[in-house]
Amino acid sequence: MRTTFRAVGIAAAACIAISGAVVAQDDMTFEQKDPLKVGYSVYDMQQPYWQEYARGVQEAAEAAGAEFLLSDQKSSQETQVSGSLDLINQGISALVISPVQPAALPAEIDAAHEAKIPVIIGDVGAEGDYDAFVLSDNYEGGALAAMYMVEQLADVEGQKEVLSILLHPGSAVGEVRAAGFRDEMANHEDFVIVAELNGNDTVEGGFEVTRDTLAANPNLVGIYATNDPEAIGANQALKQAGLSGVDDVLLVGFNGDAPALELIAAGEMAATVRQDPYGQGKAAVEAAMKLLAGEQLEYSDPETRSIYFPVEVVTAENVDMYMPAE
Repeated sequence: MRTTFRAVGIAAAACIAISGAVVAQDDMTFEQKDPLKVGYSVYDMQQPYWQEYARGVQEAAEAAGAEFLLSDQKSSQETQVSGSLDLINQGISALVISPVQPAALPAEIDAAHEAKIPVIIGDVGAEGDYDAFVLSDNYEGGALAAMYMVEQLADVEGQKEVLSILLHPGSAVGEVRAAGFRDEMANHEDFVIVAELNGNDTVEGGFEVTRDTLAANPNLVGIYATNDPEAIGANQALKQAGLSGVDDVLLVGFNGDAPALELIAAGEMAATVRQDPYGQGKAAVEAAMKLLAGEQLEYSDPETRSIYFPVEVVTAENVDMYMPAE
């Protein structure tokens, strides 16, 4: 099992008390500018997950006495690059990026480092010489989804057919979520993944994949969607076929988005693997502030400079704990 997140710093190399001070972190030099600003380049503010992530970044930035600046990539690689560069040009002291396209990160990171700005990658995927990568323990989340499905379907006789709905090709977190599910399912001979299909991260994609798989595999007993929008689409396809996402085909999502939680509470969806985007956003800013203060970070995986945040399975039994306030 992977190590979960621990927000503990090790051995401060130096501590800055005044704005404008310059500190060195290994071979990188960072500068806390005056006024202190934190920039967040967010994947897409249309999605509930990223709204919560941005709220975590903003509240942590304000708690640190910093101004919060937001750039919405709107699922566009071009906007990811131009928006990040615009934040840098606005005199930020720290940059958090949740990238649409991780392959575009190296140039953005280089530009930030030239301006003595630490770069924290918030979820999705990371490339280049970033300073920290804050993300959920996605592999463990996929494994937890499989364990839950195996437990819930233990009384079903014979070979049990399940569908895994993937994120778009090249999604680093999607690949890991699928791998965790796949690897755990391989430990159970009475389960078979009959299809692993791209749901393109969307409700529409989840609907189409589920509809087509049900037509080819009418004995399907479980569906694992690697994000909640796809799970919502899968639920719609199940309803169209006259099936329940709890009693007929066990439906498990990933994220913990409010619409999925509502489906669980309504008895239309079995479970979701809940991430904590708000907590991750706060952790990203806290990591950046430590780097600006000349402190070392403690990583869950030092080789990839990753800080893992724990995940958990939400079901009808505990969903009330996570329902959004009205």
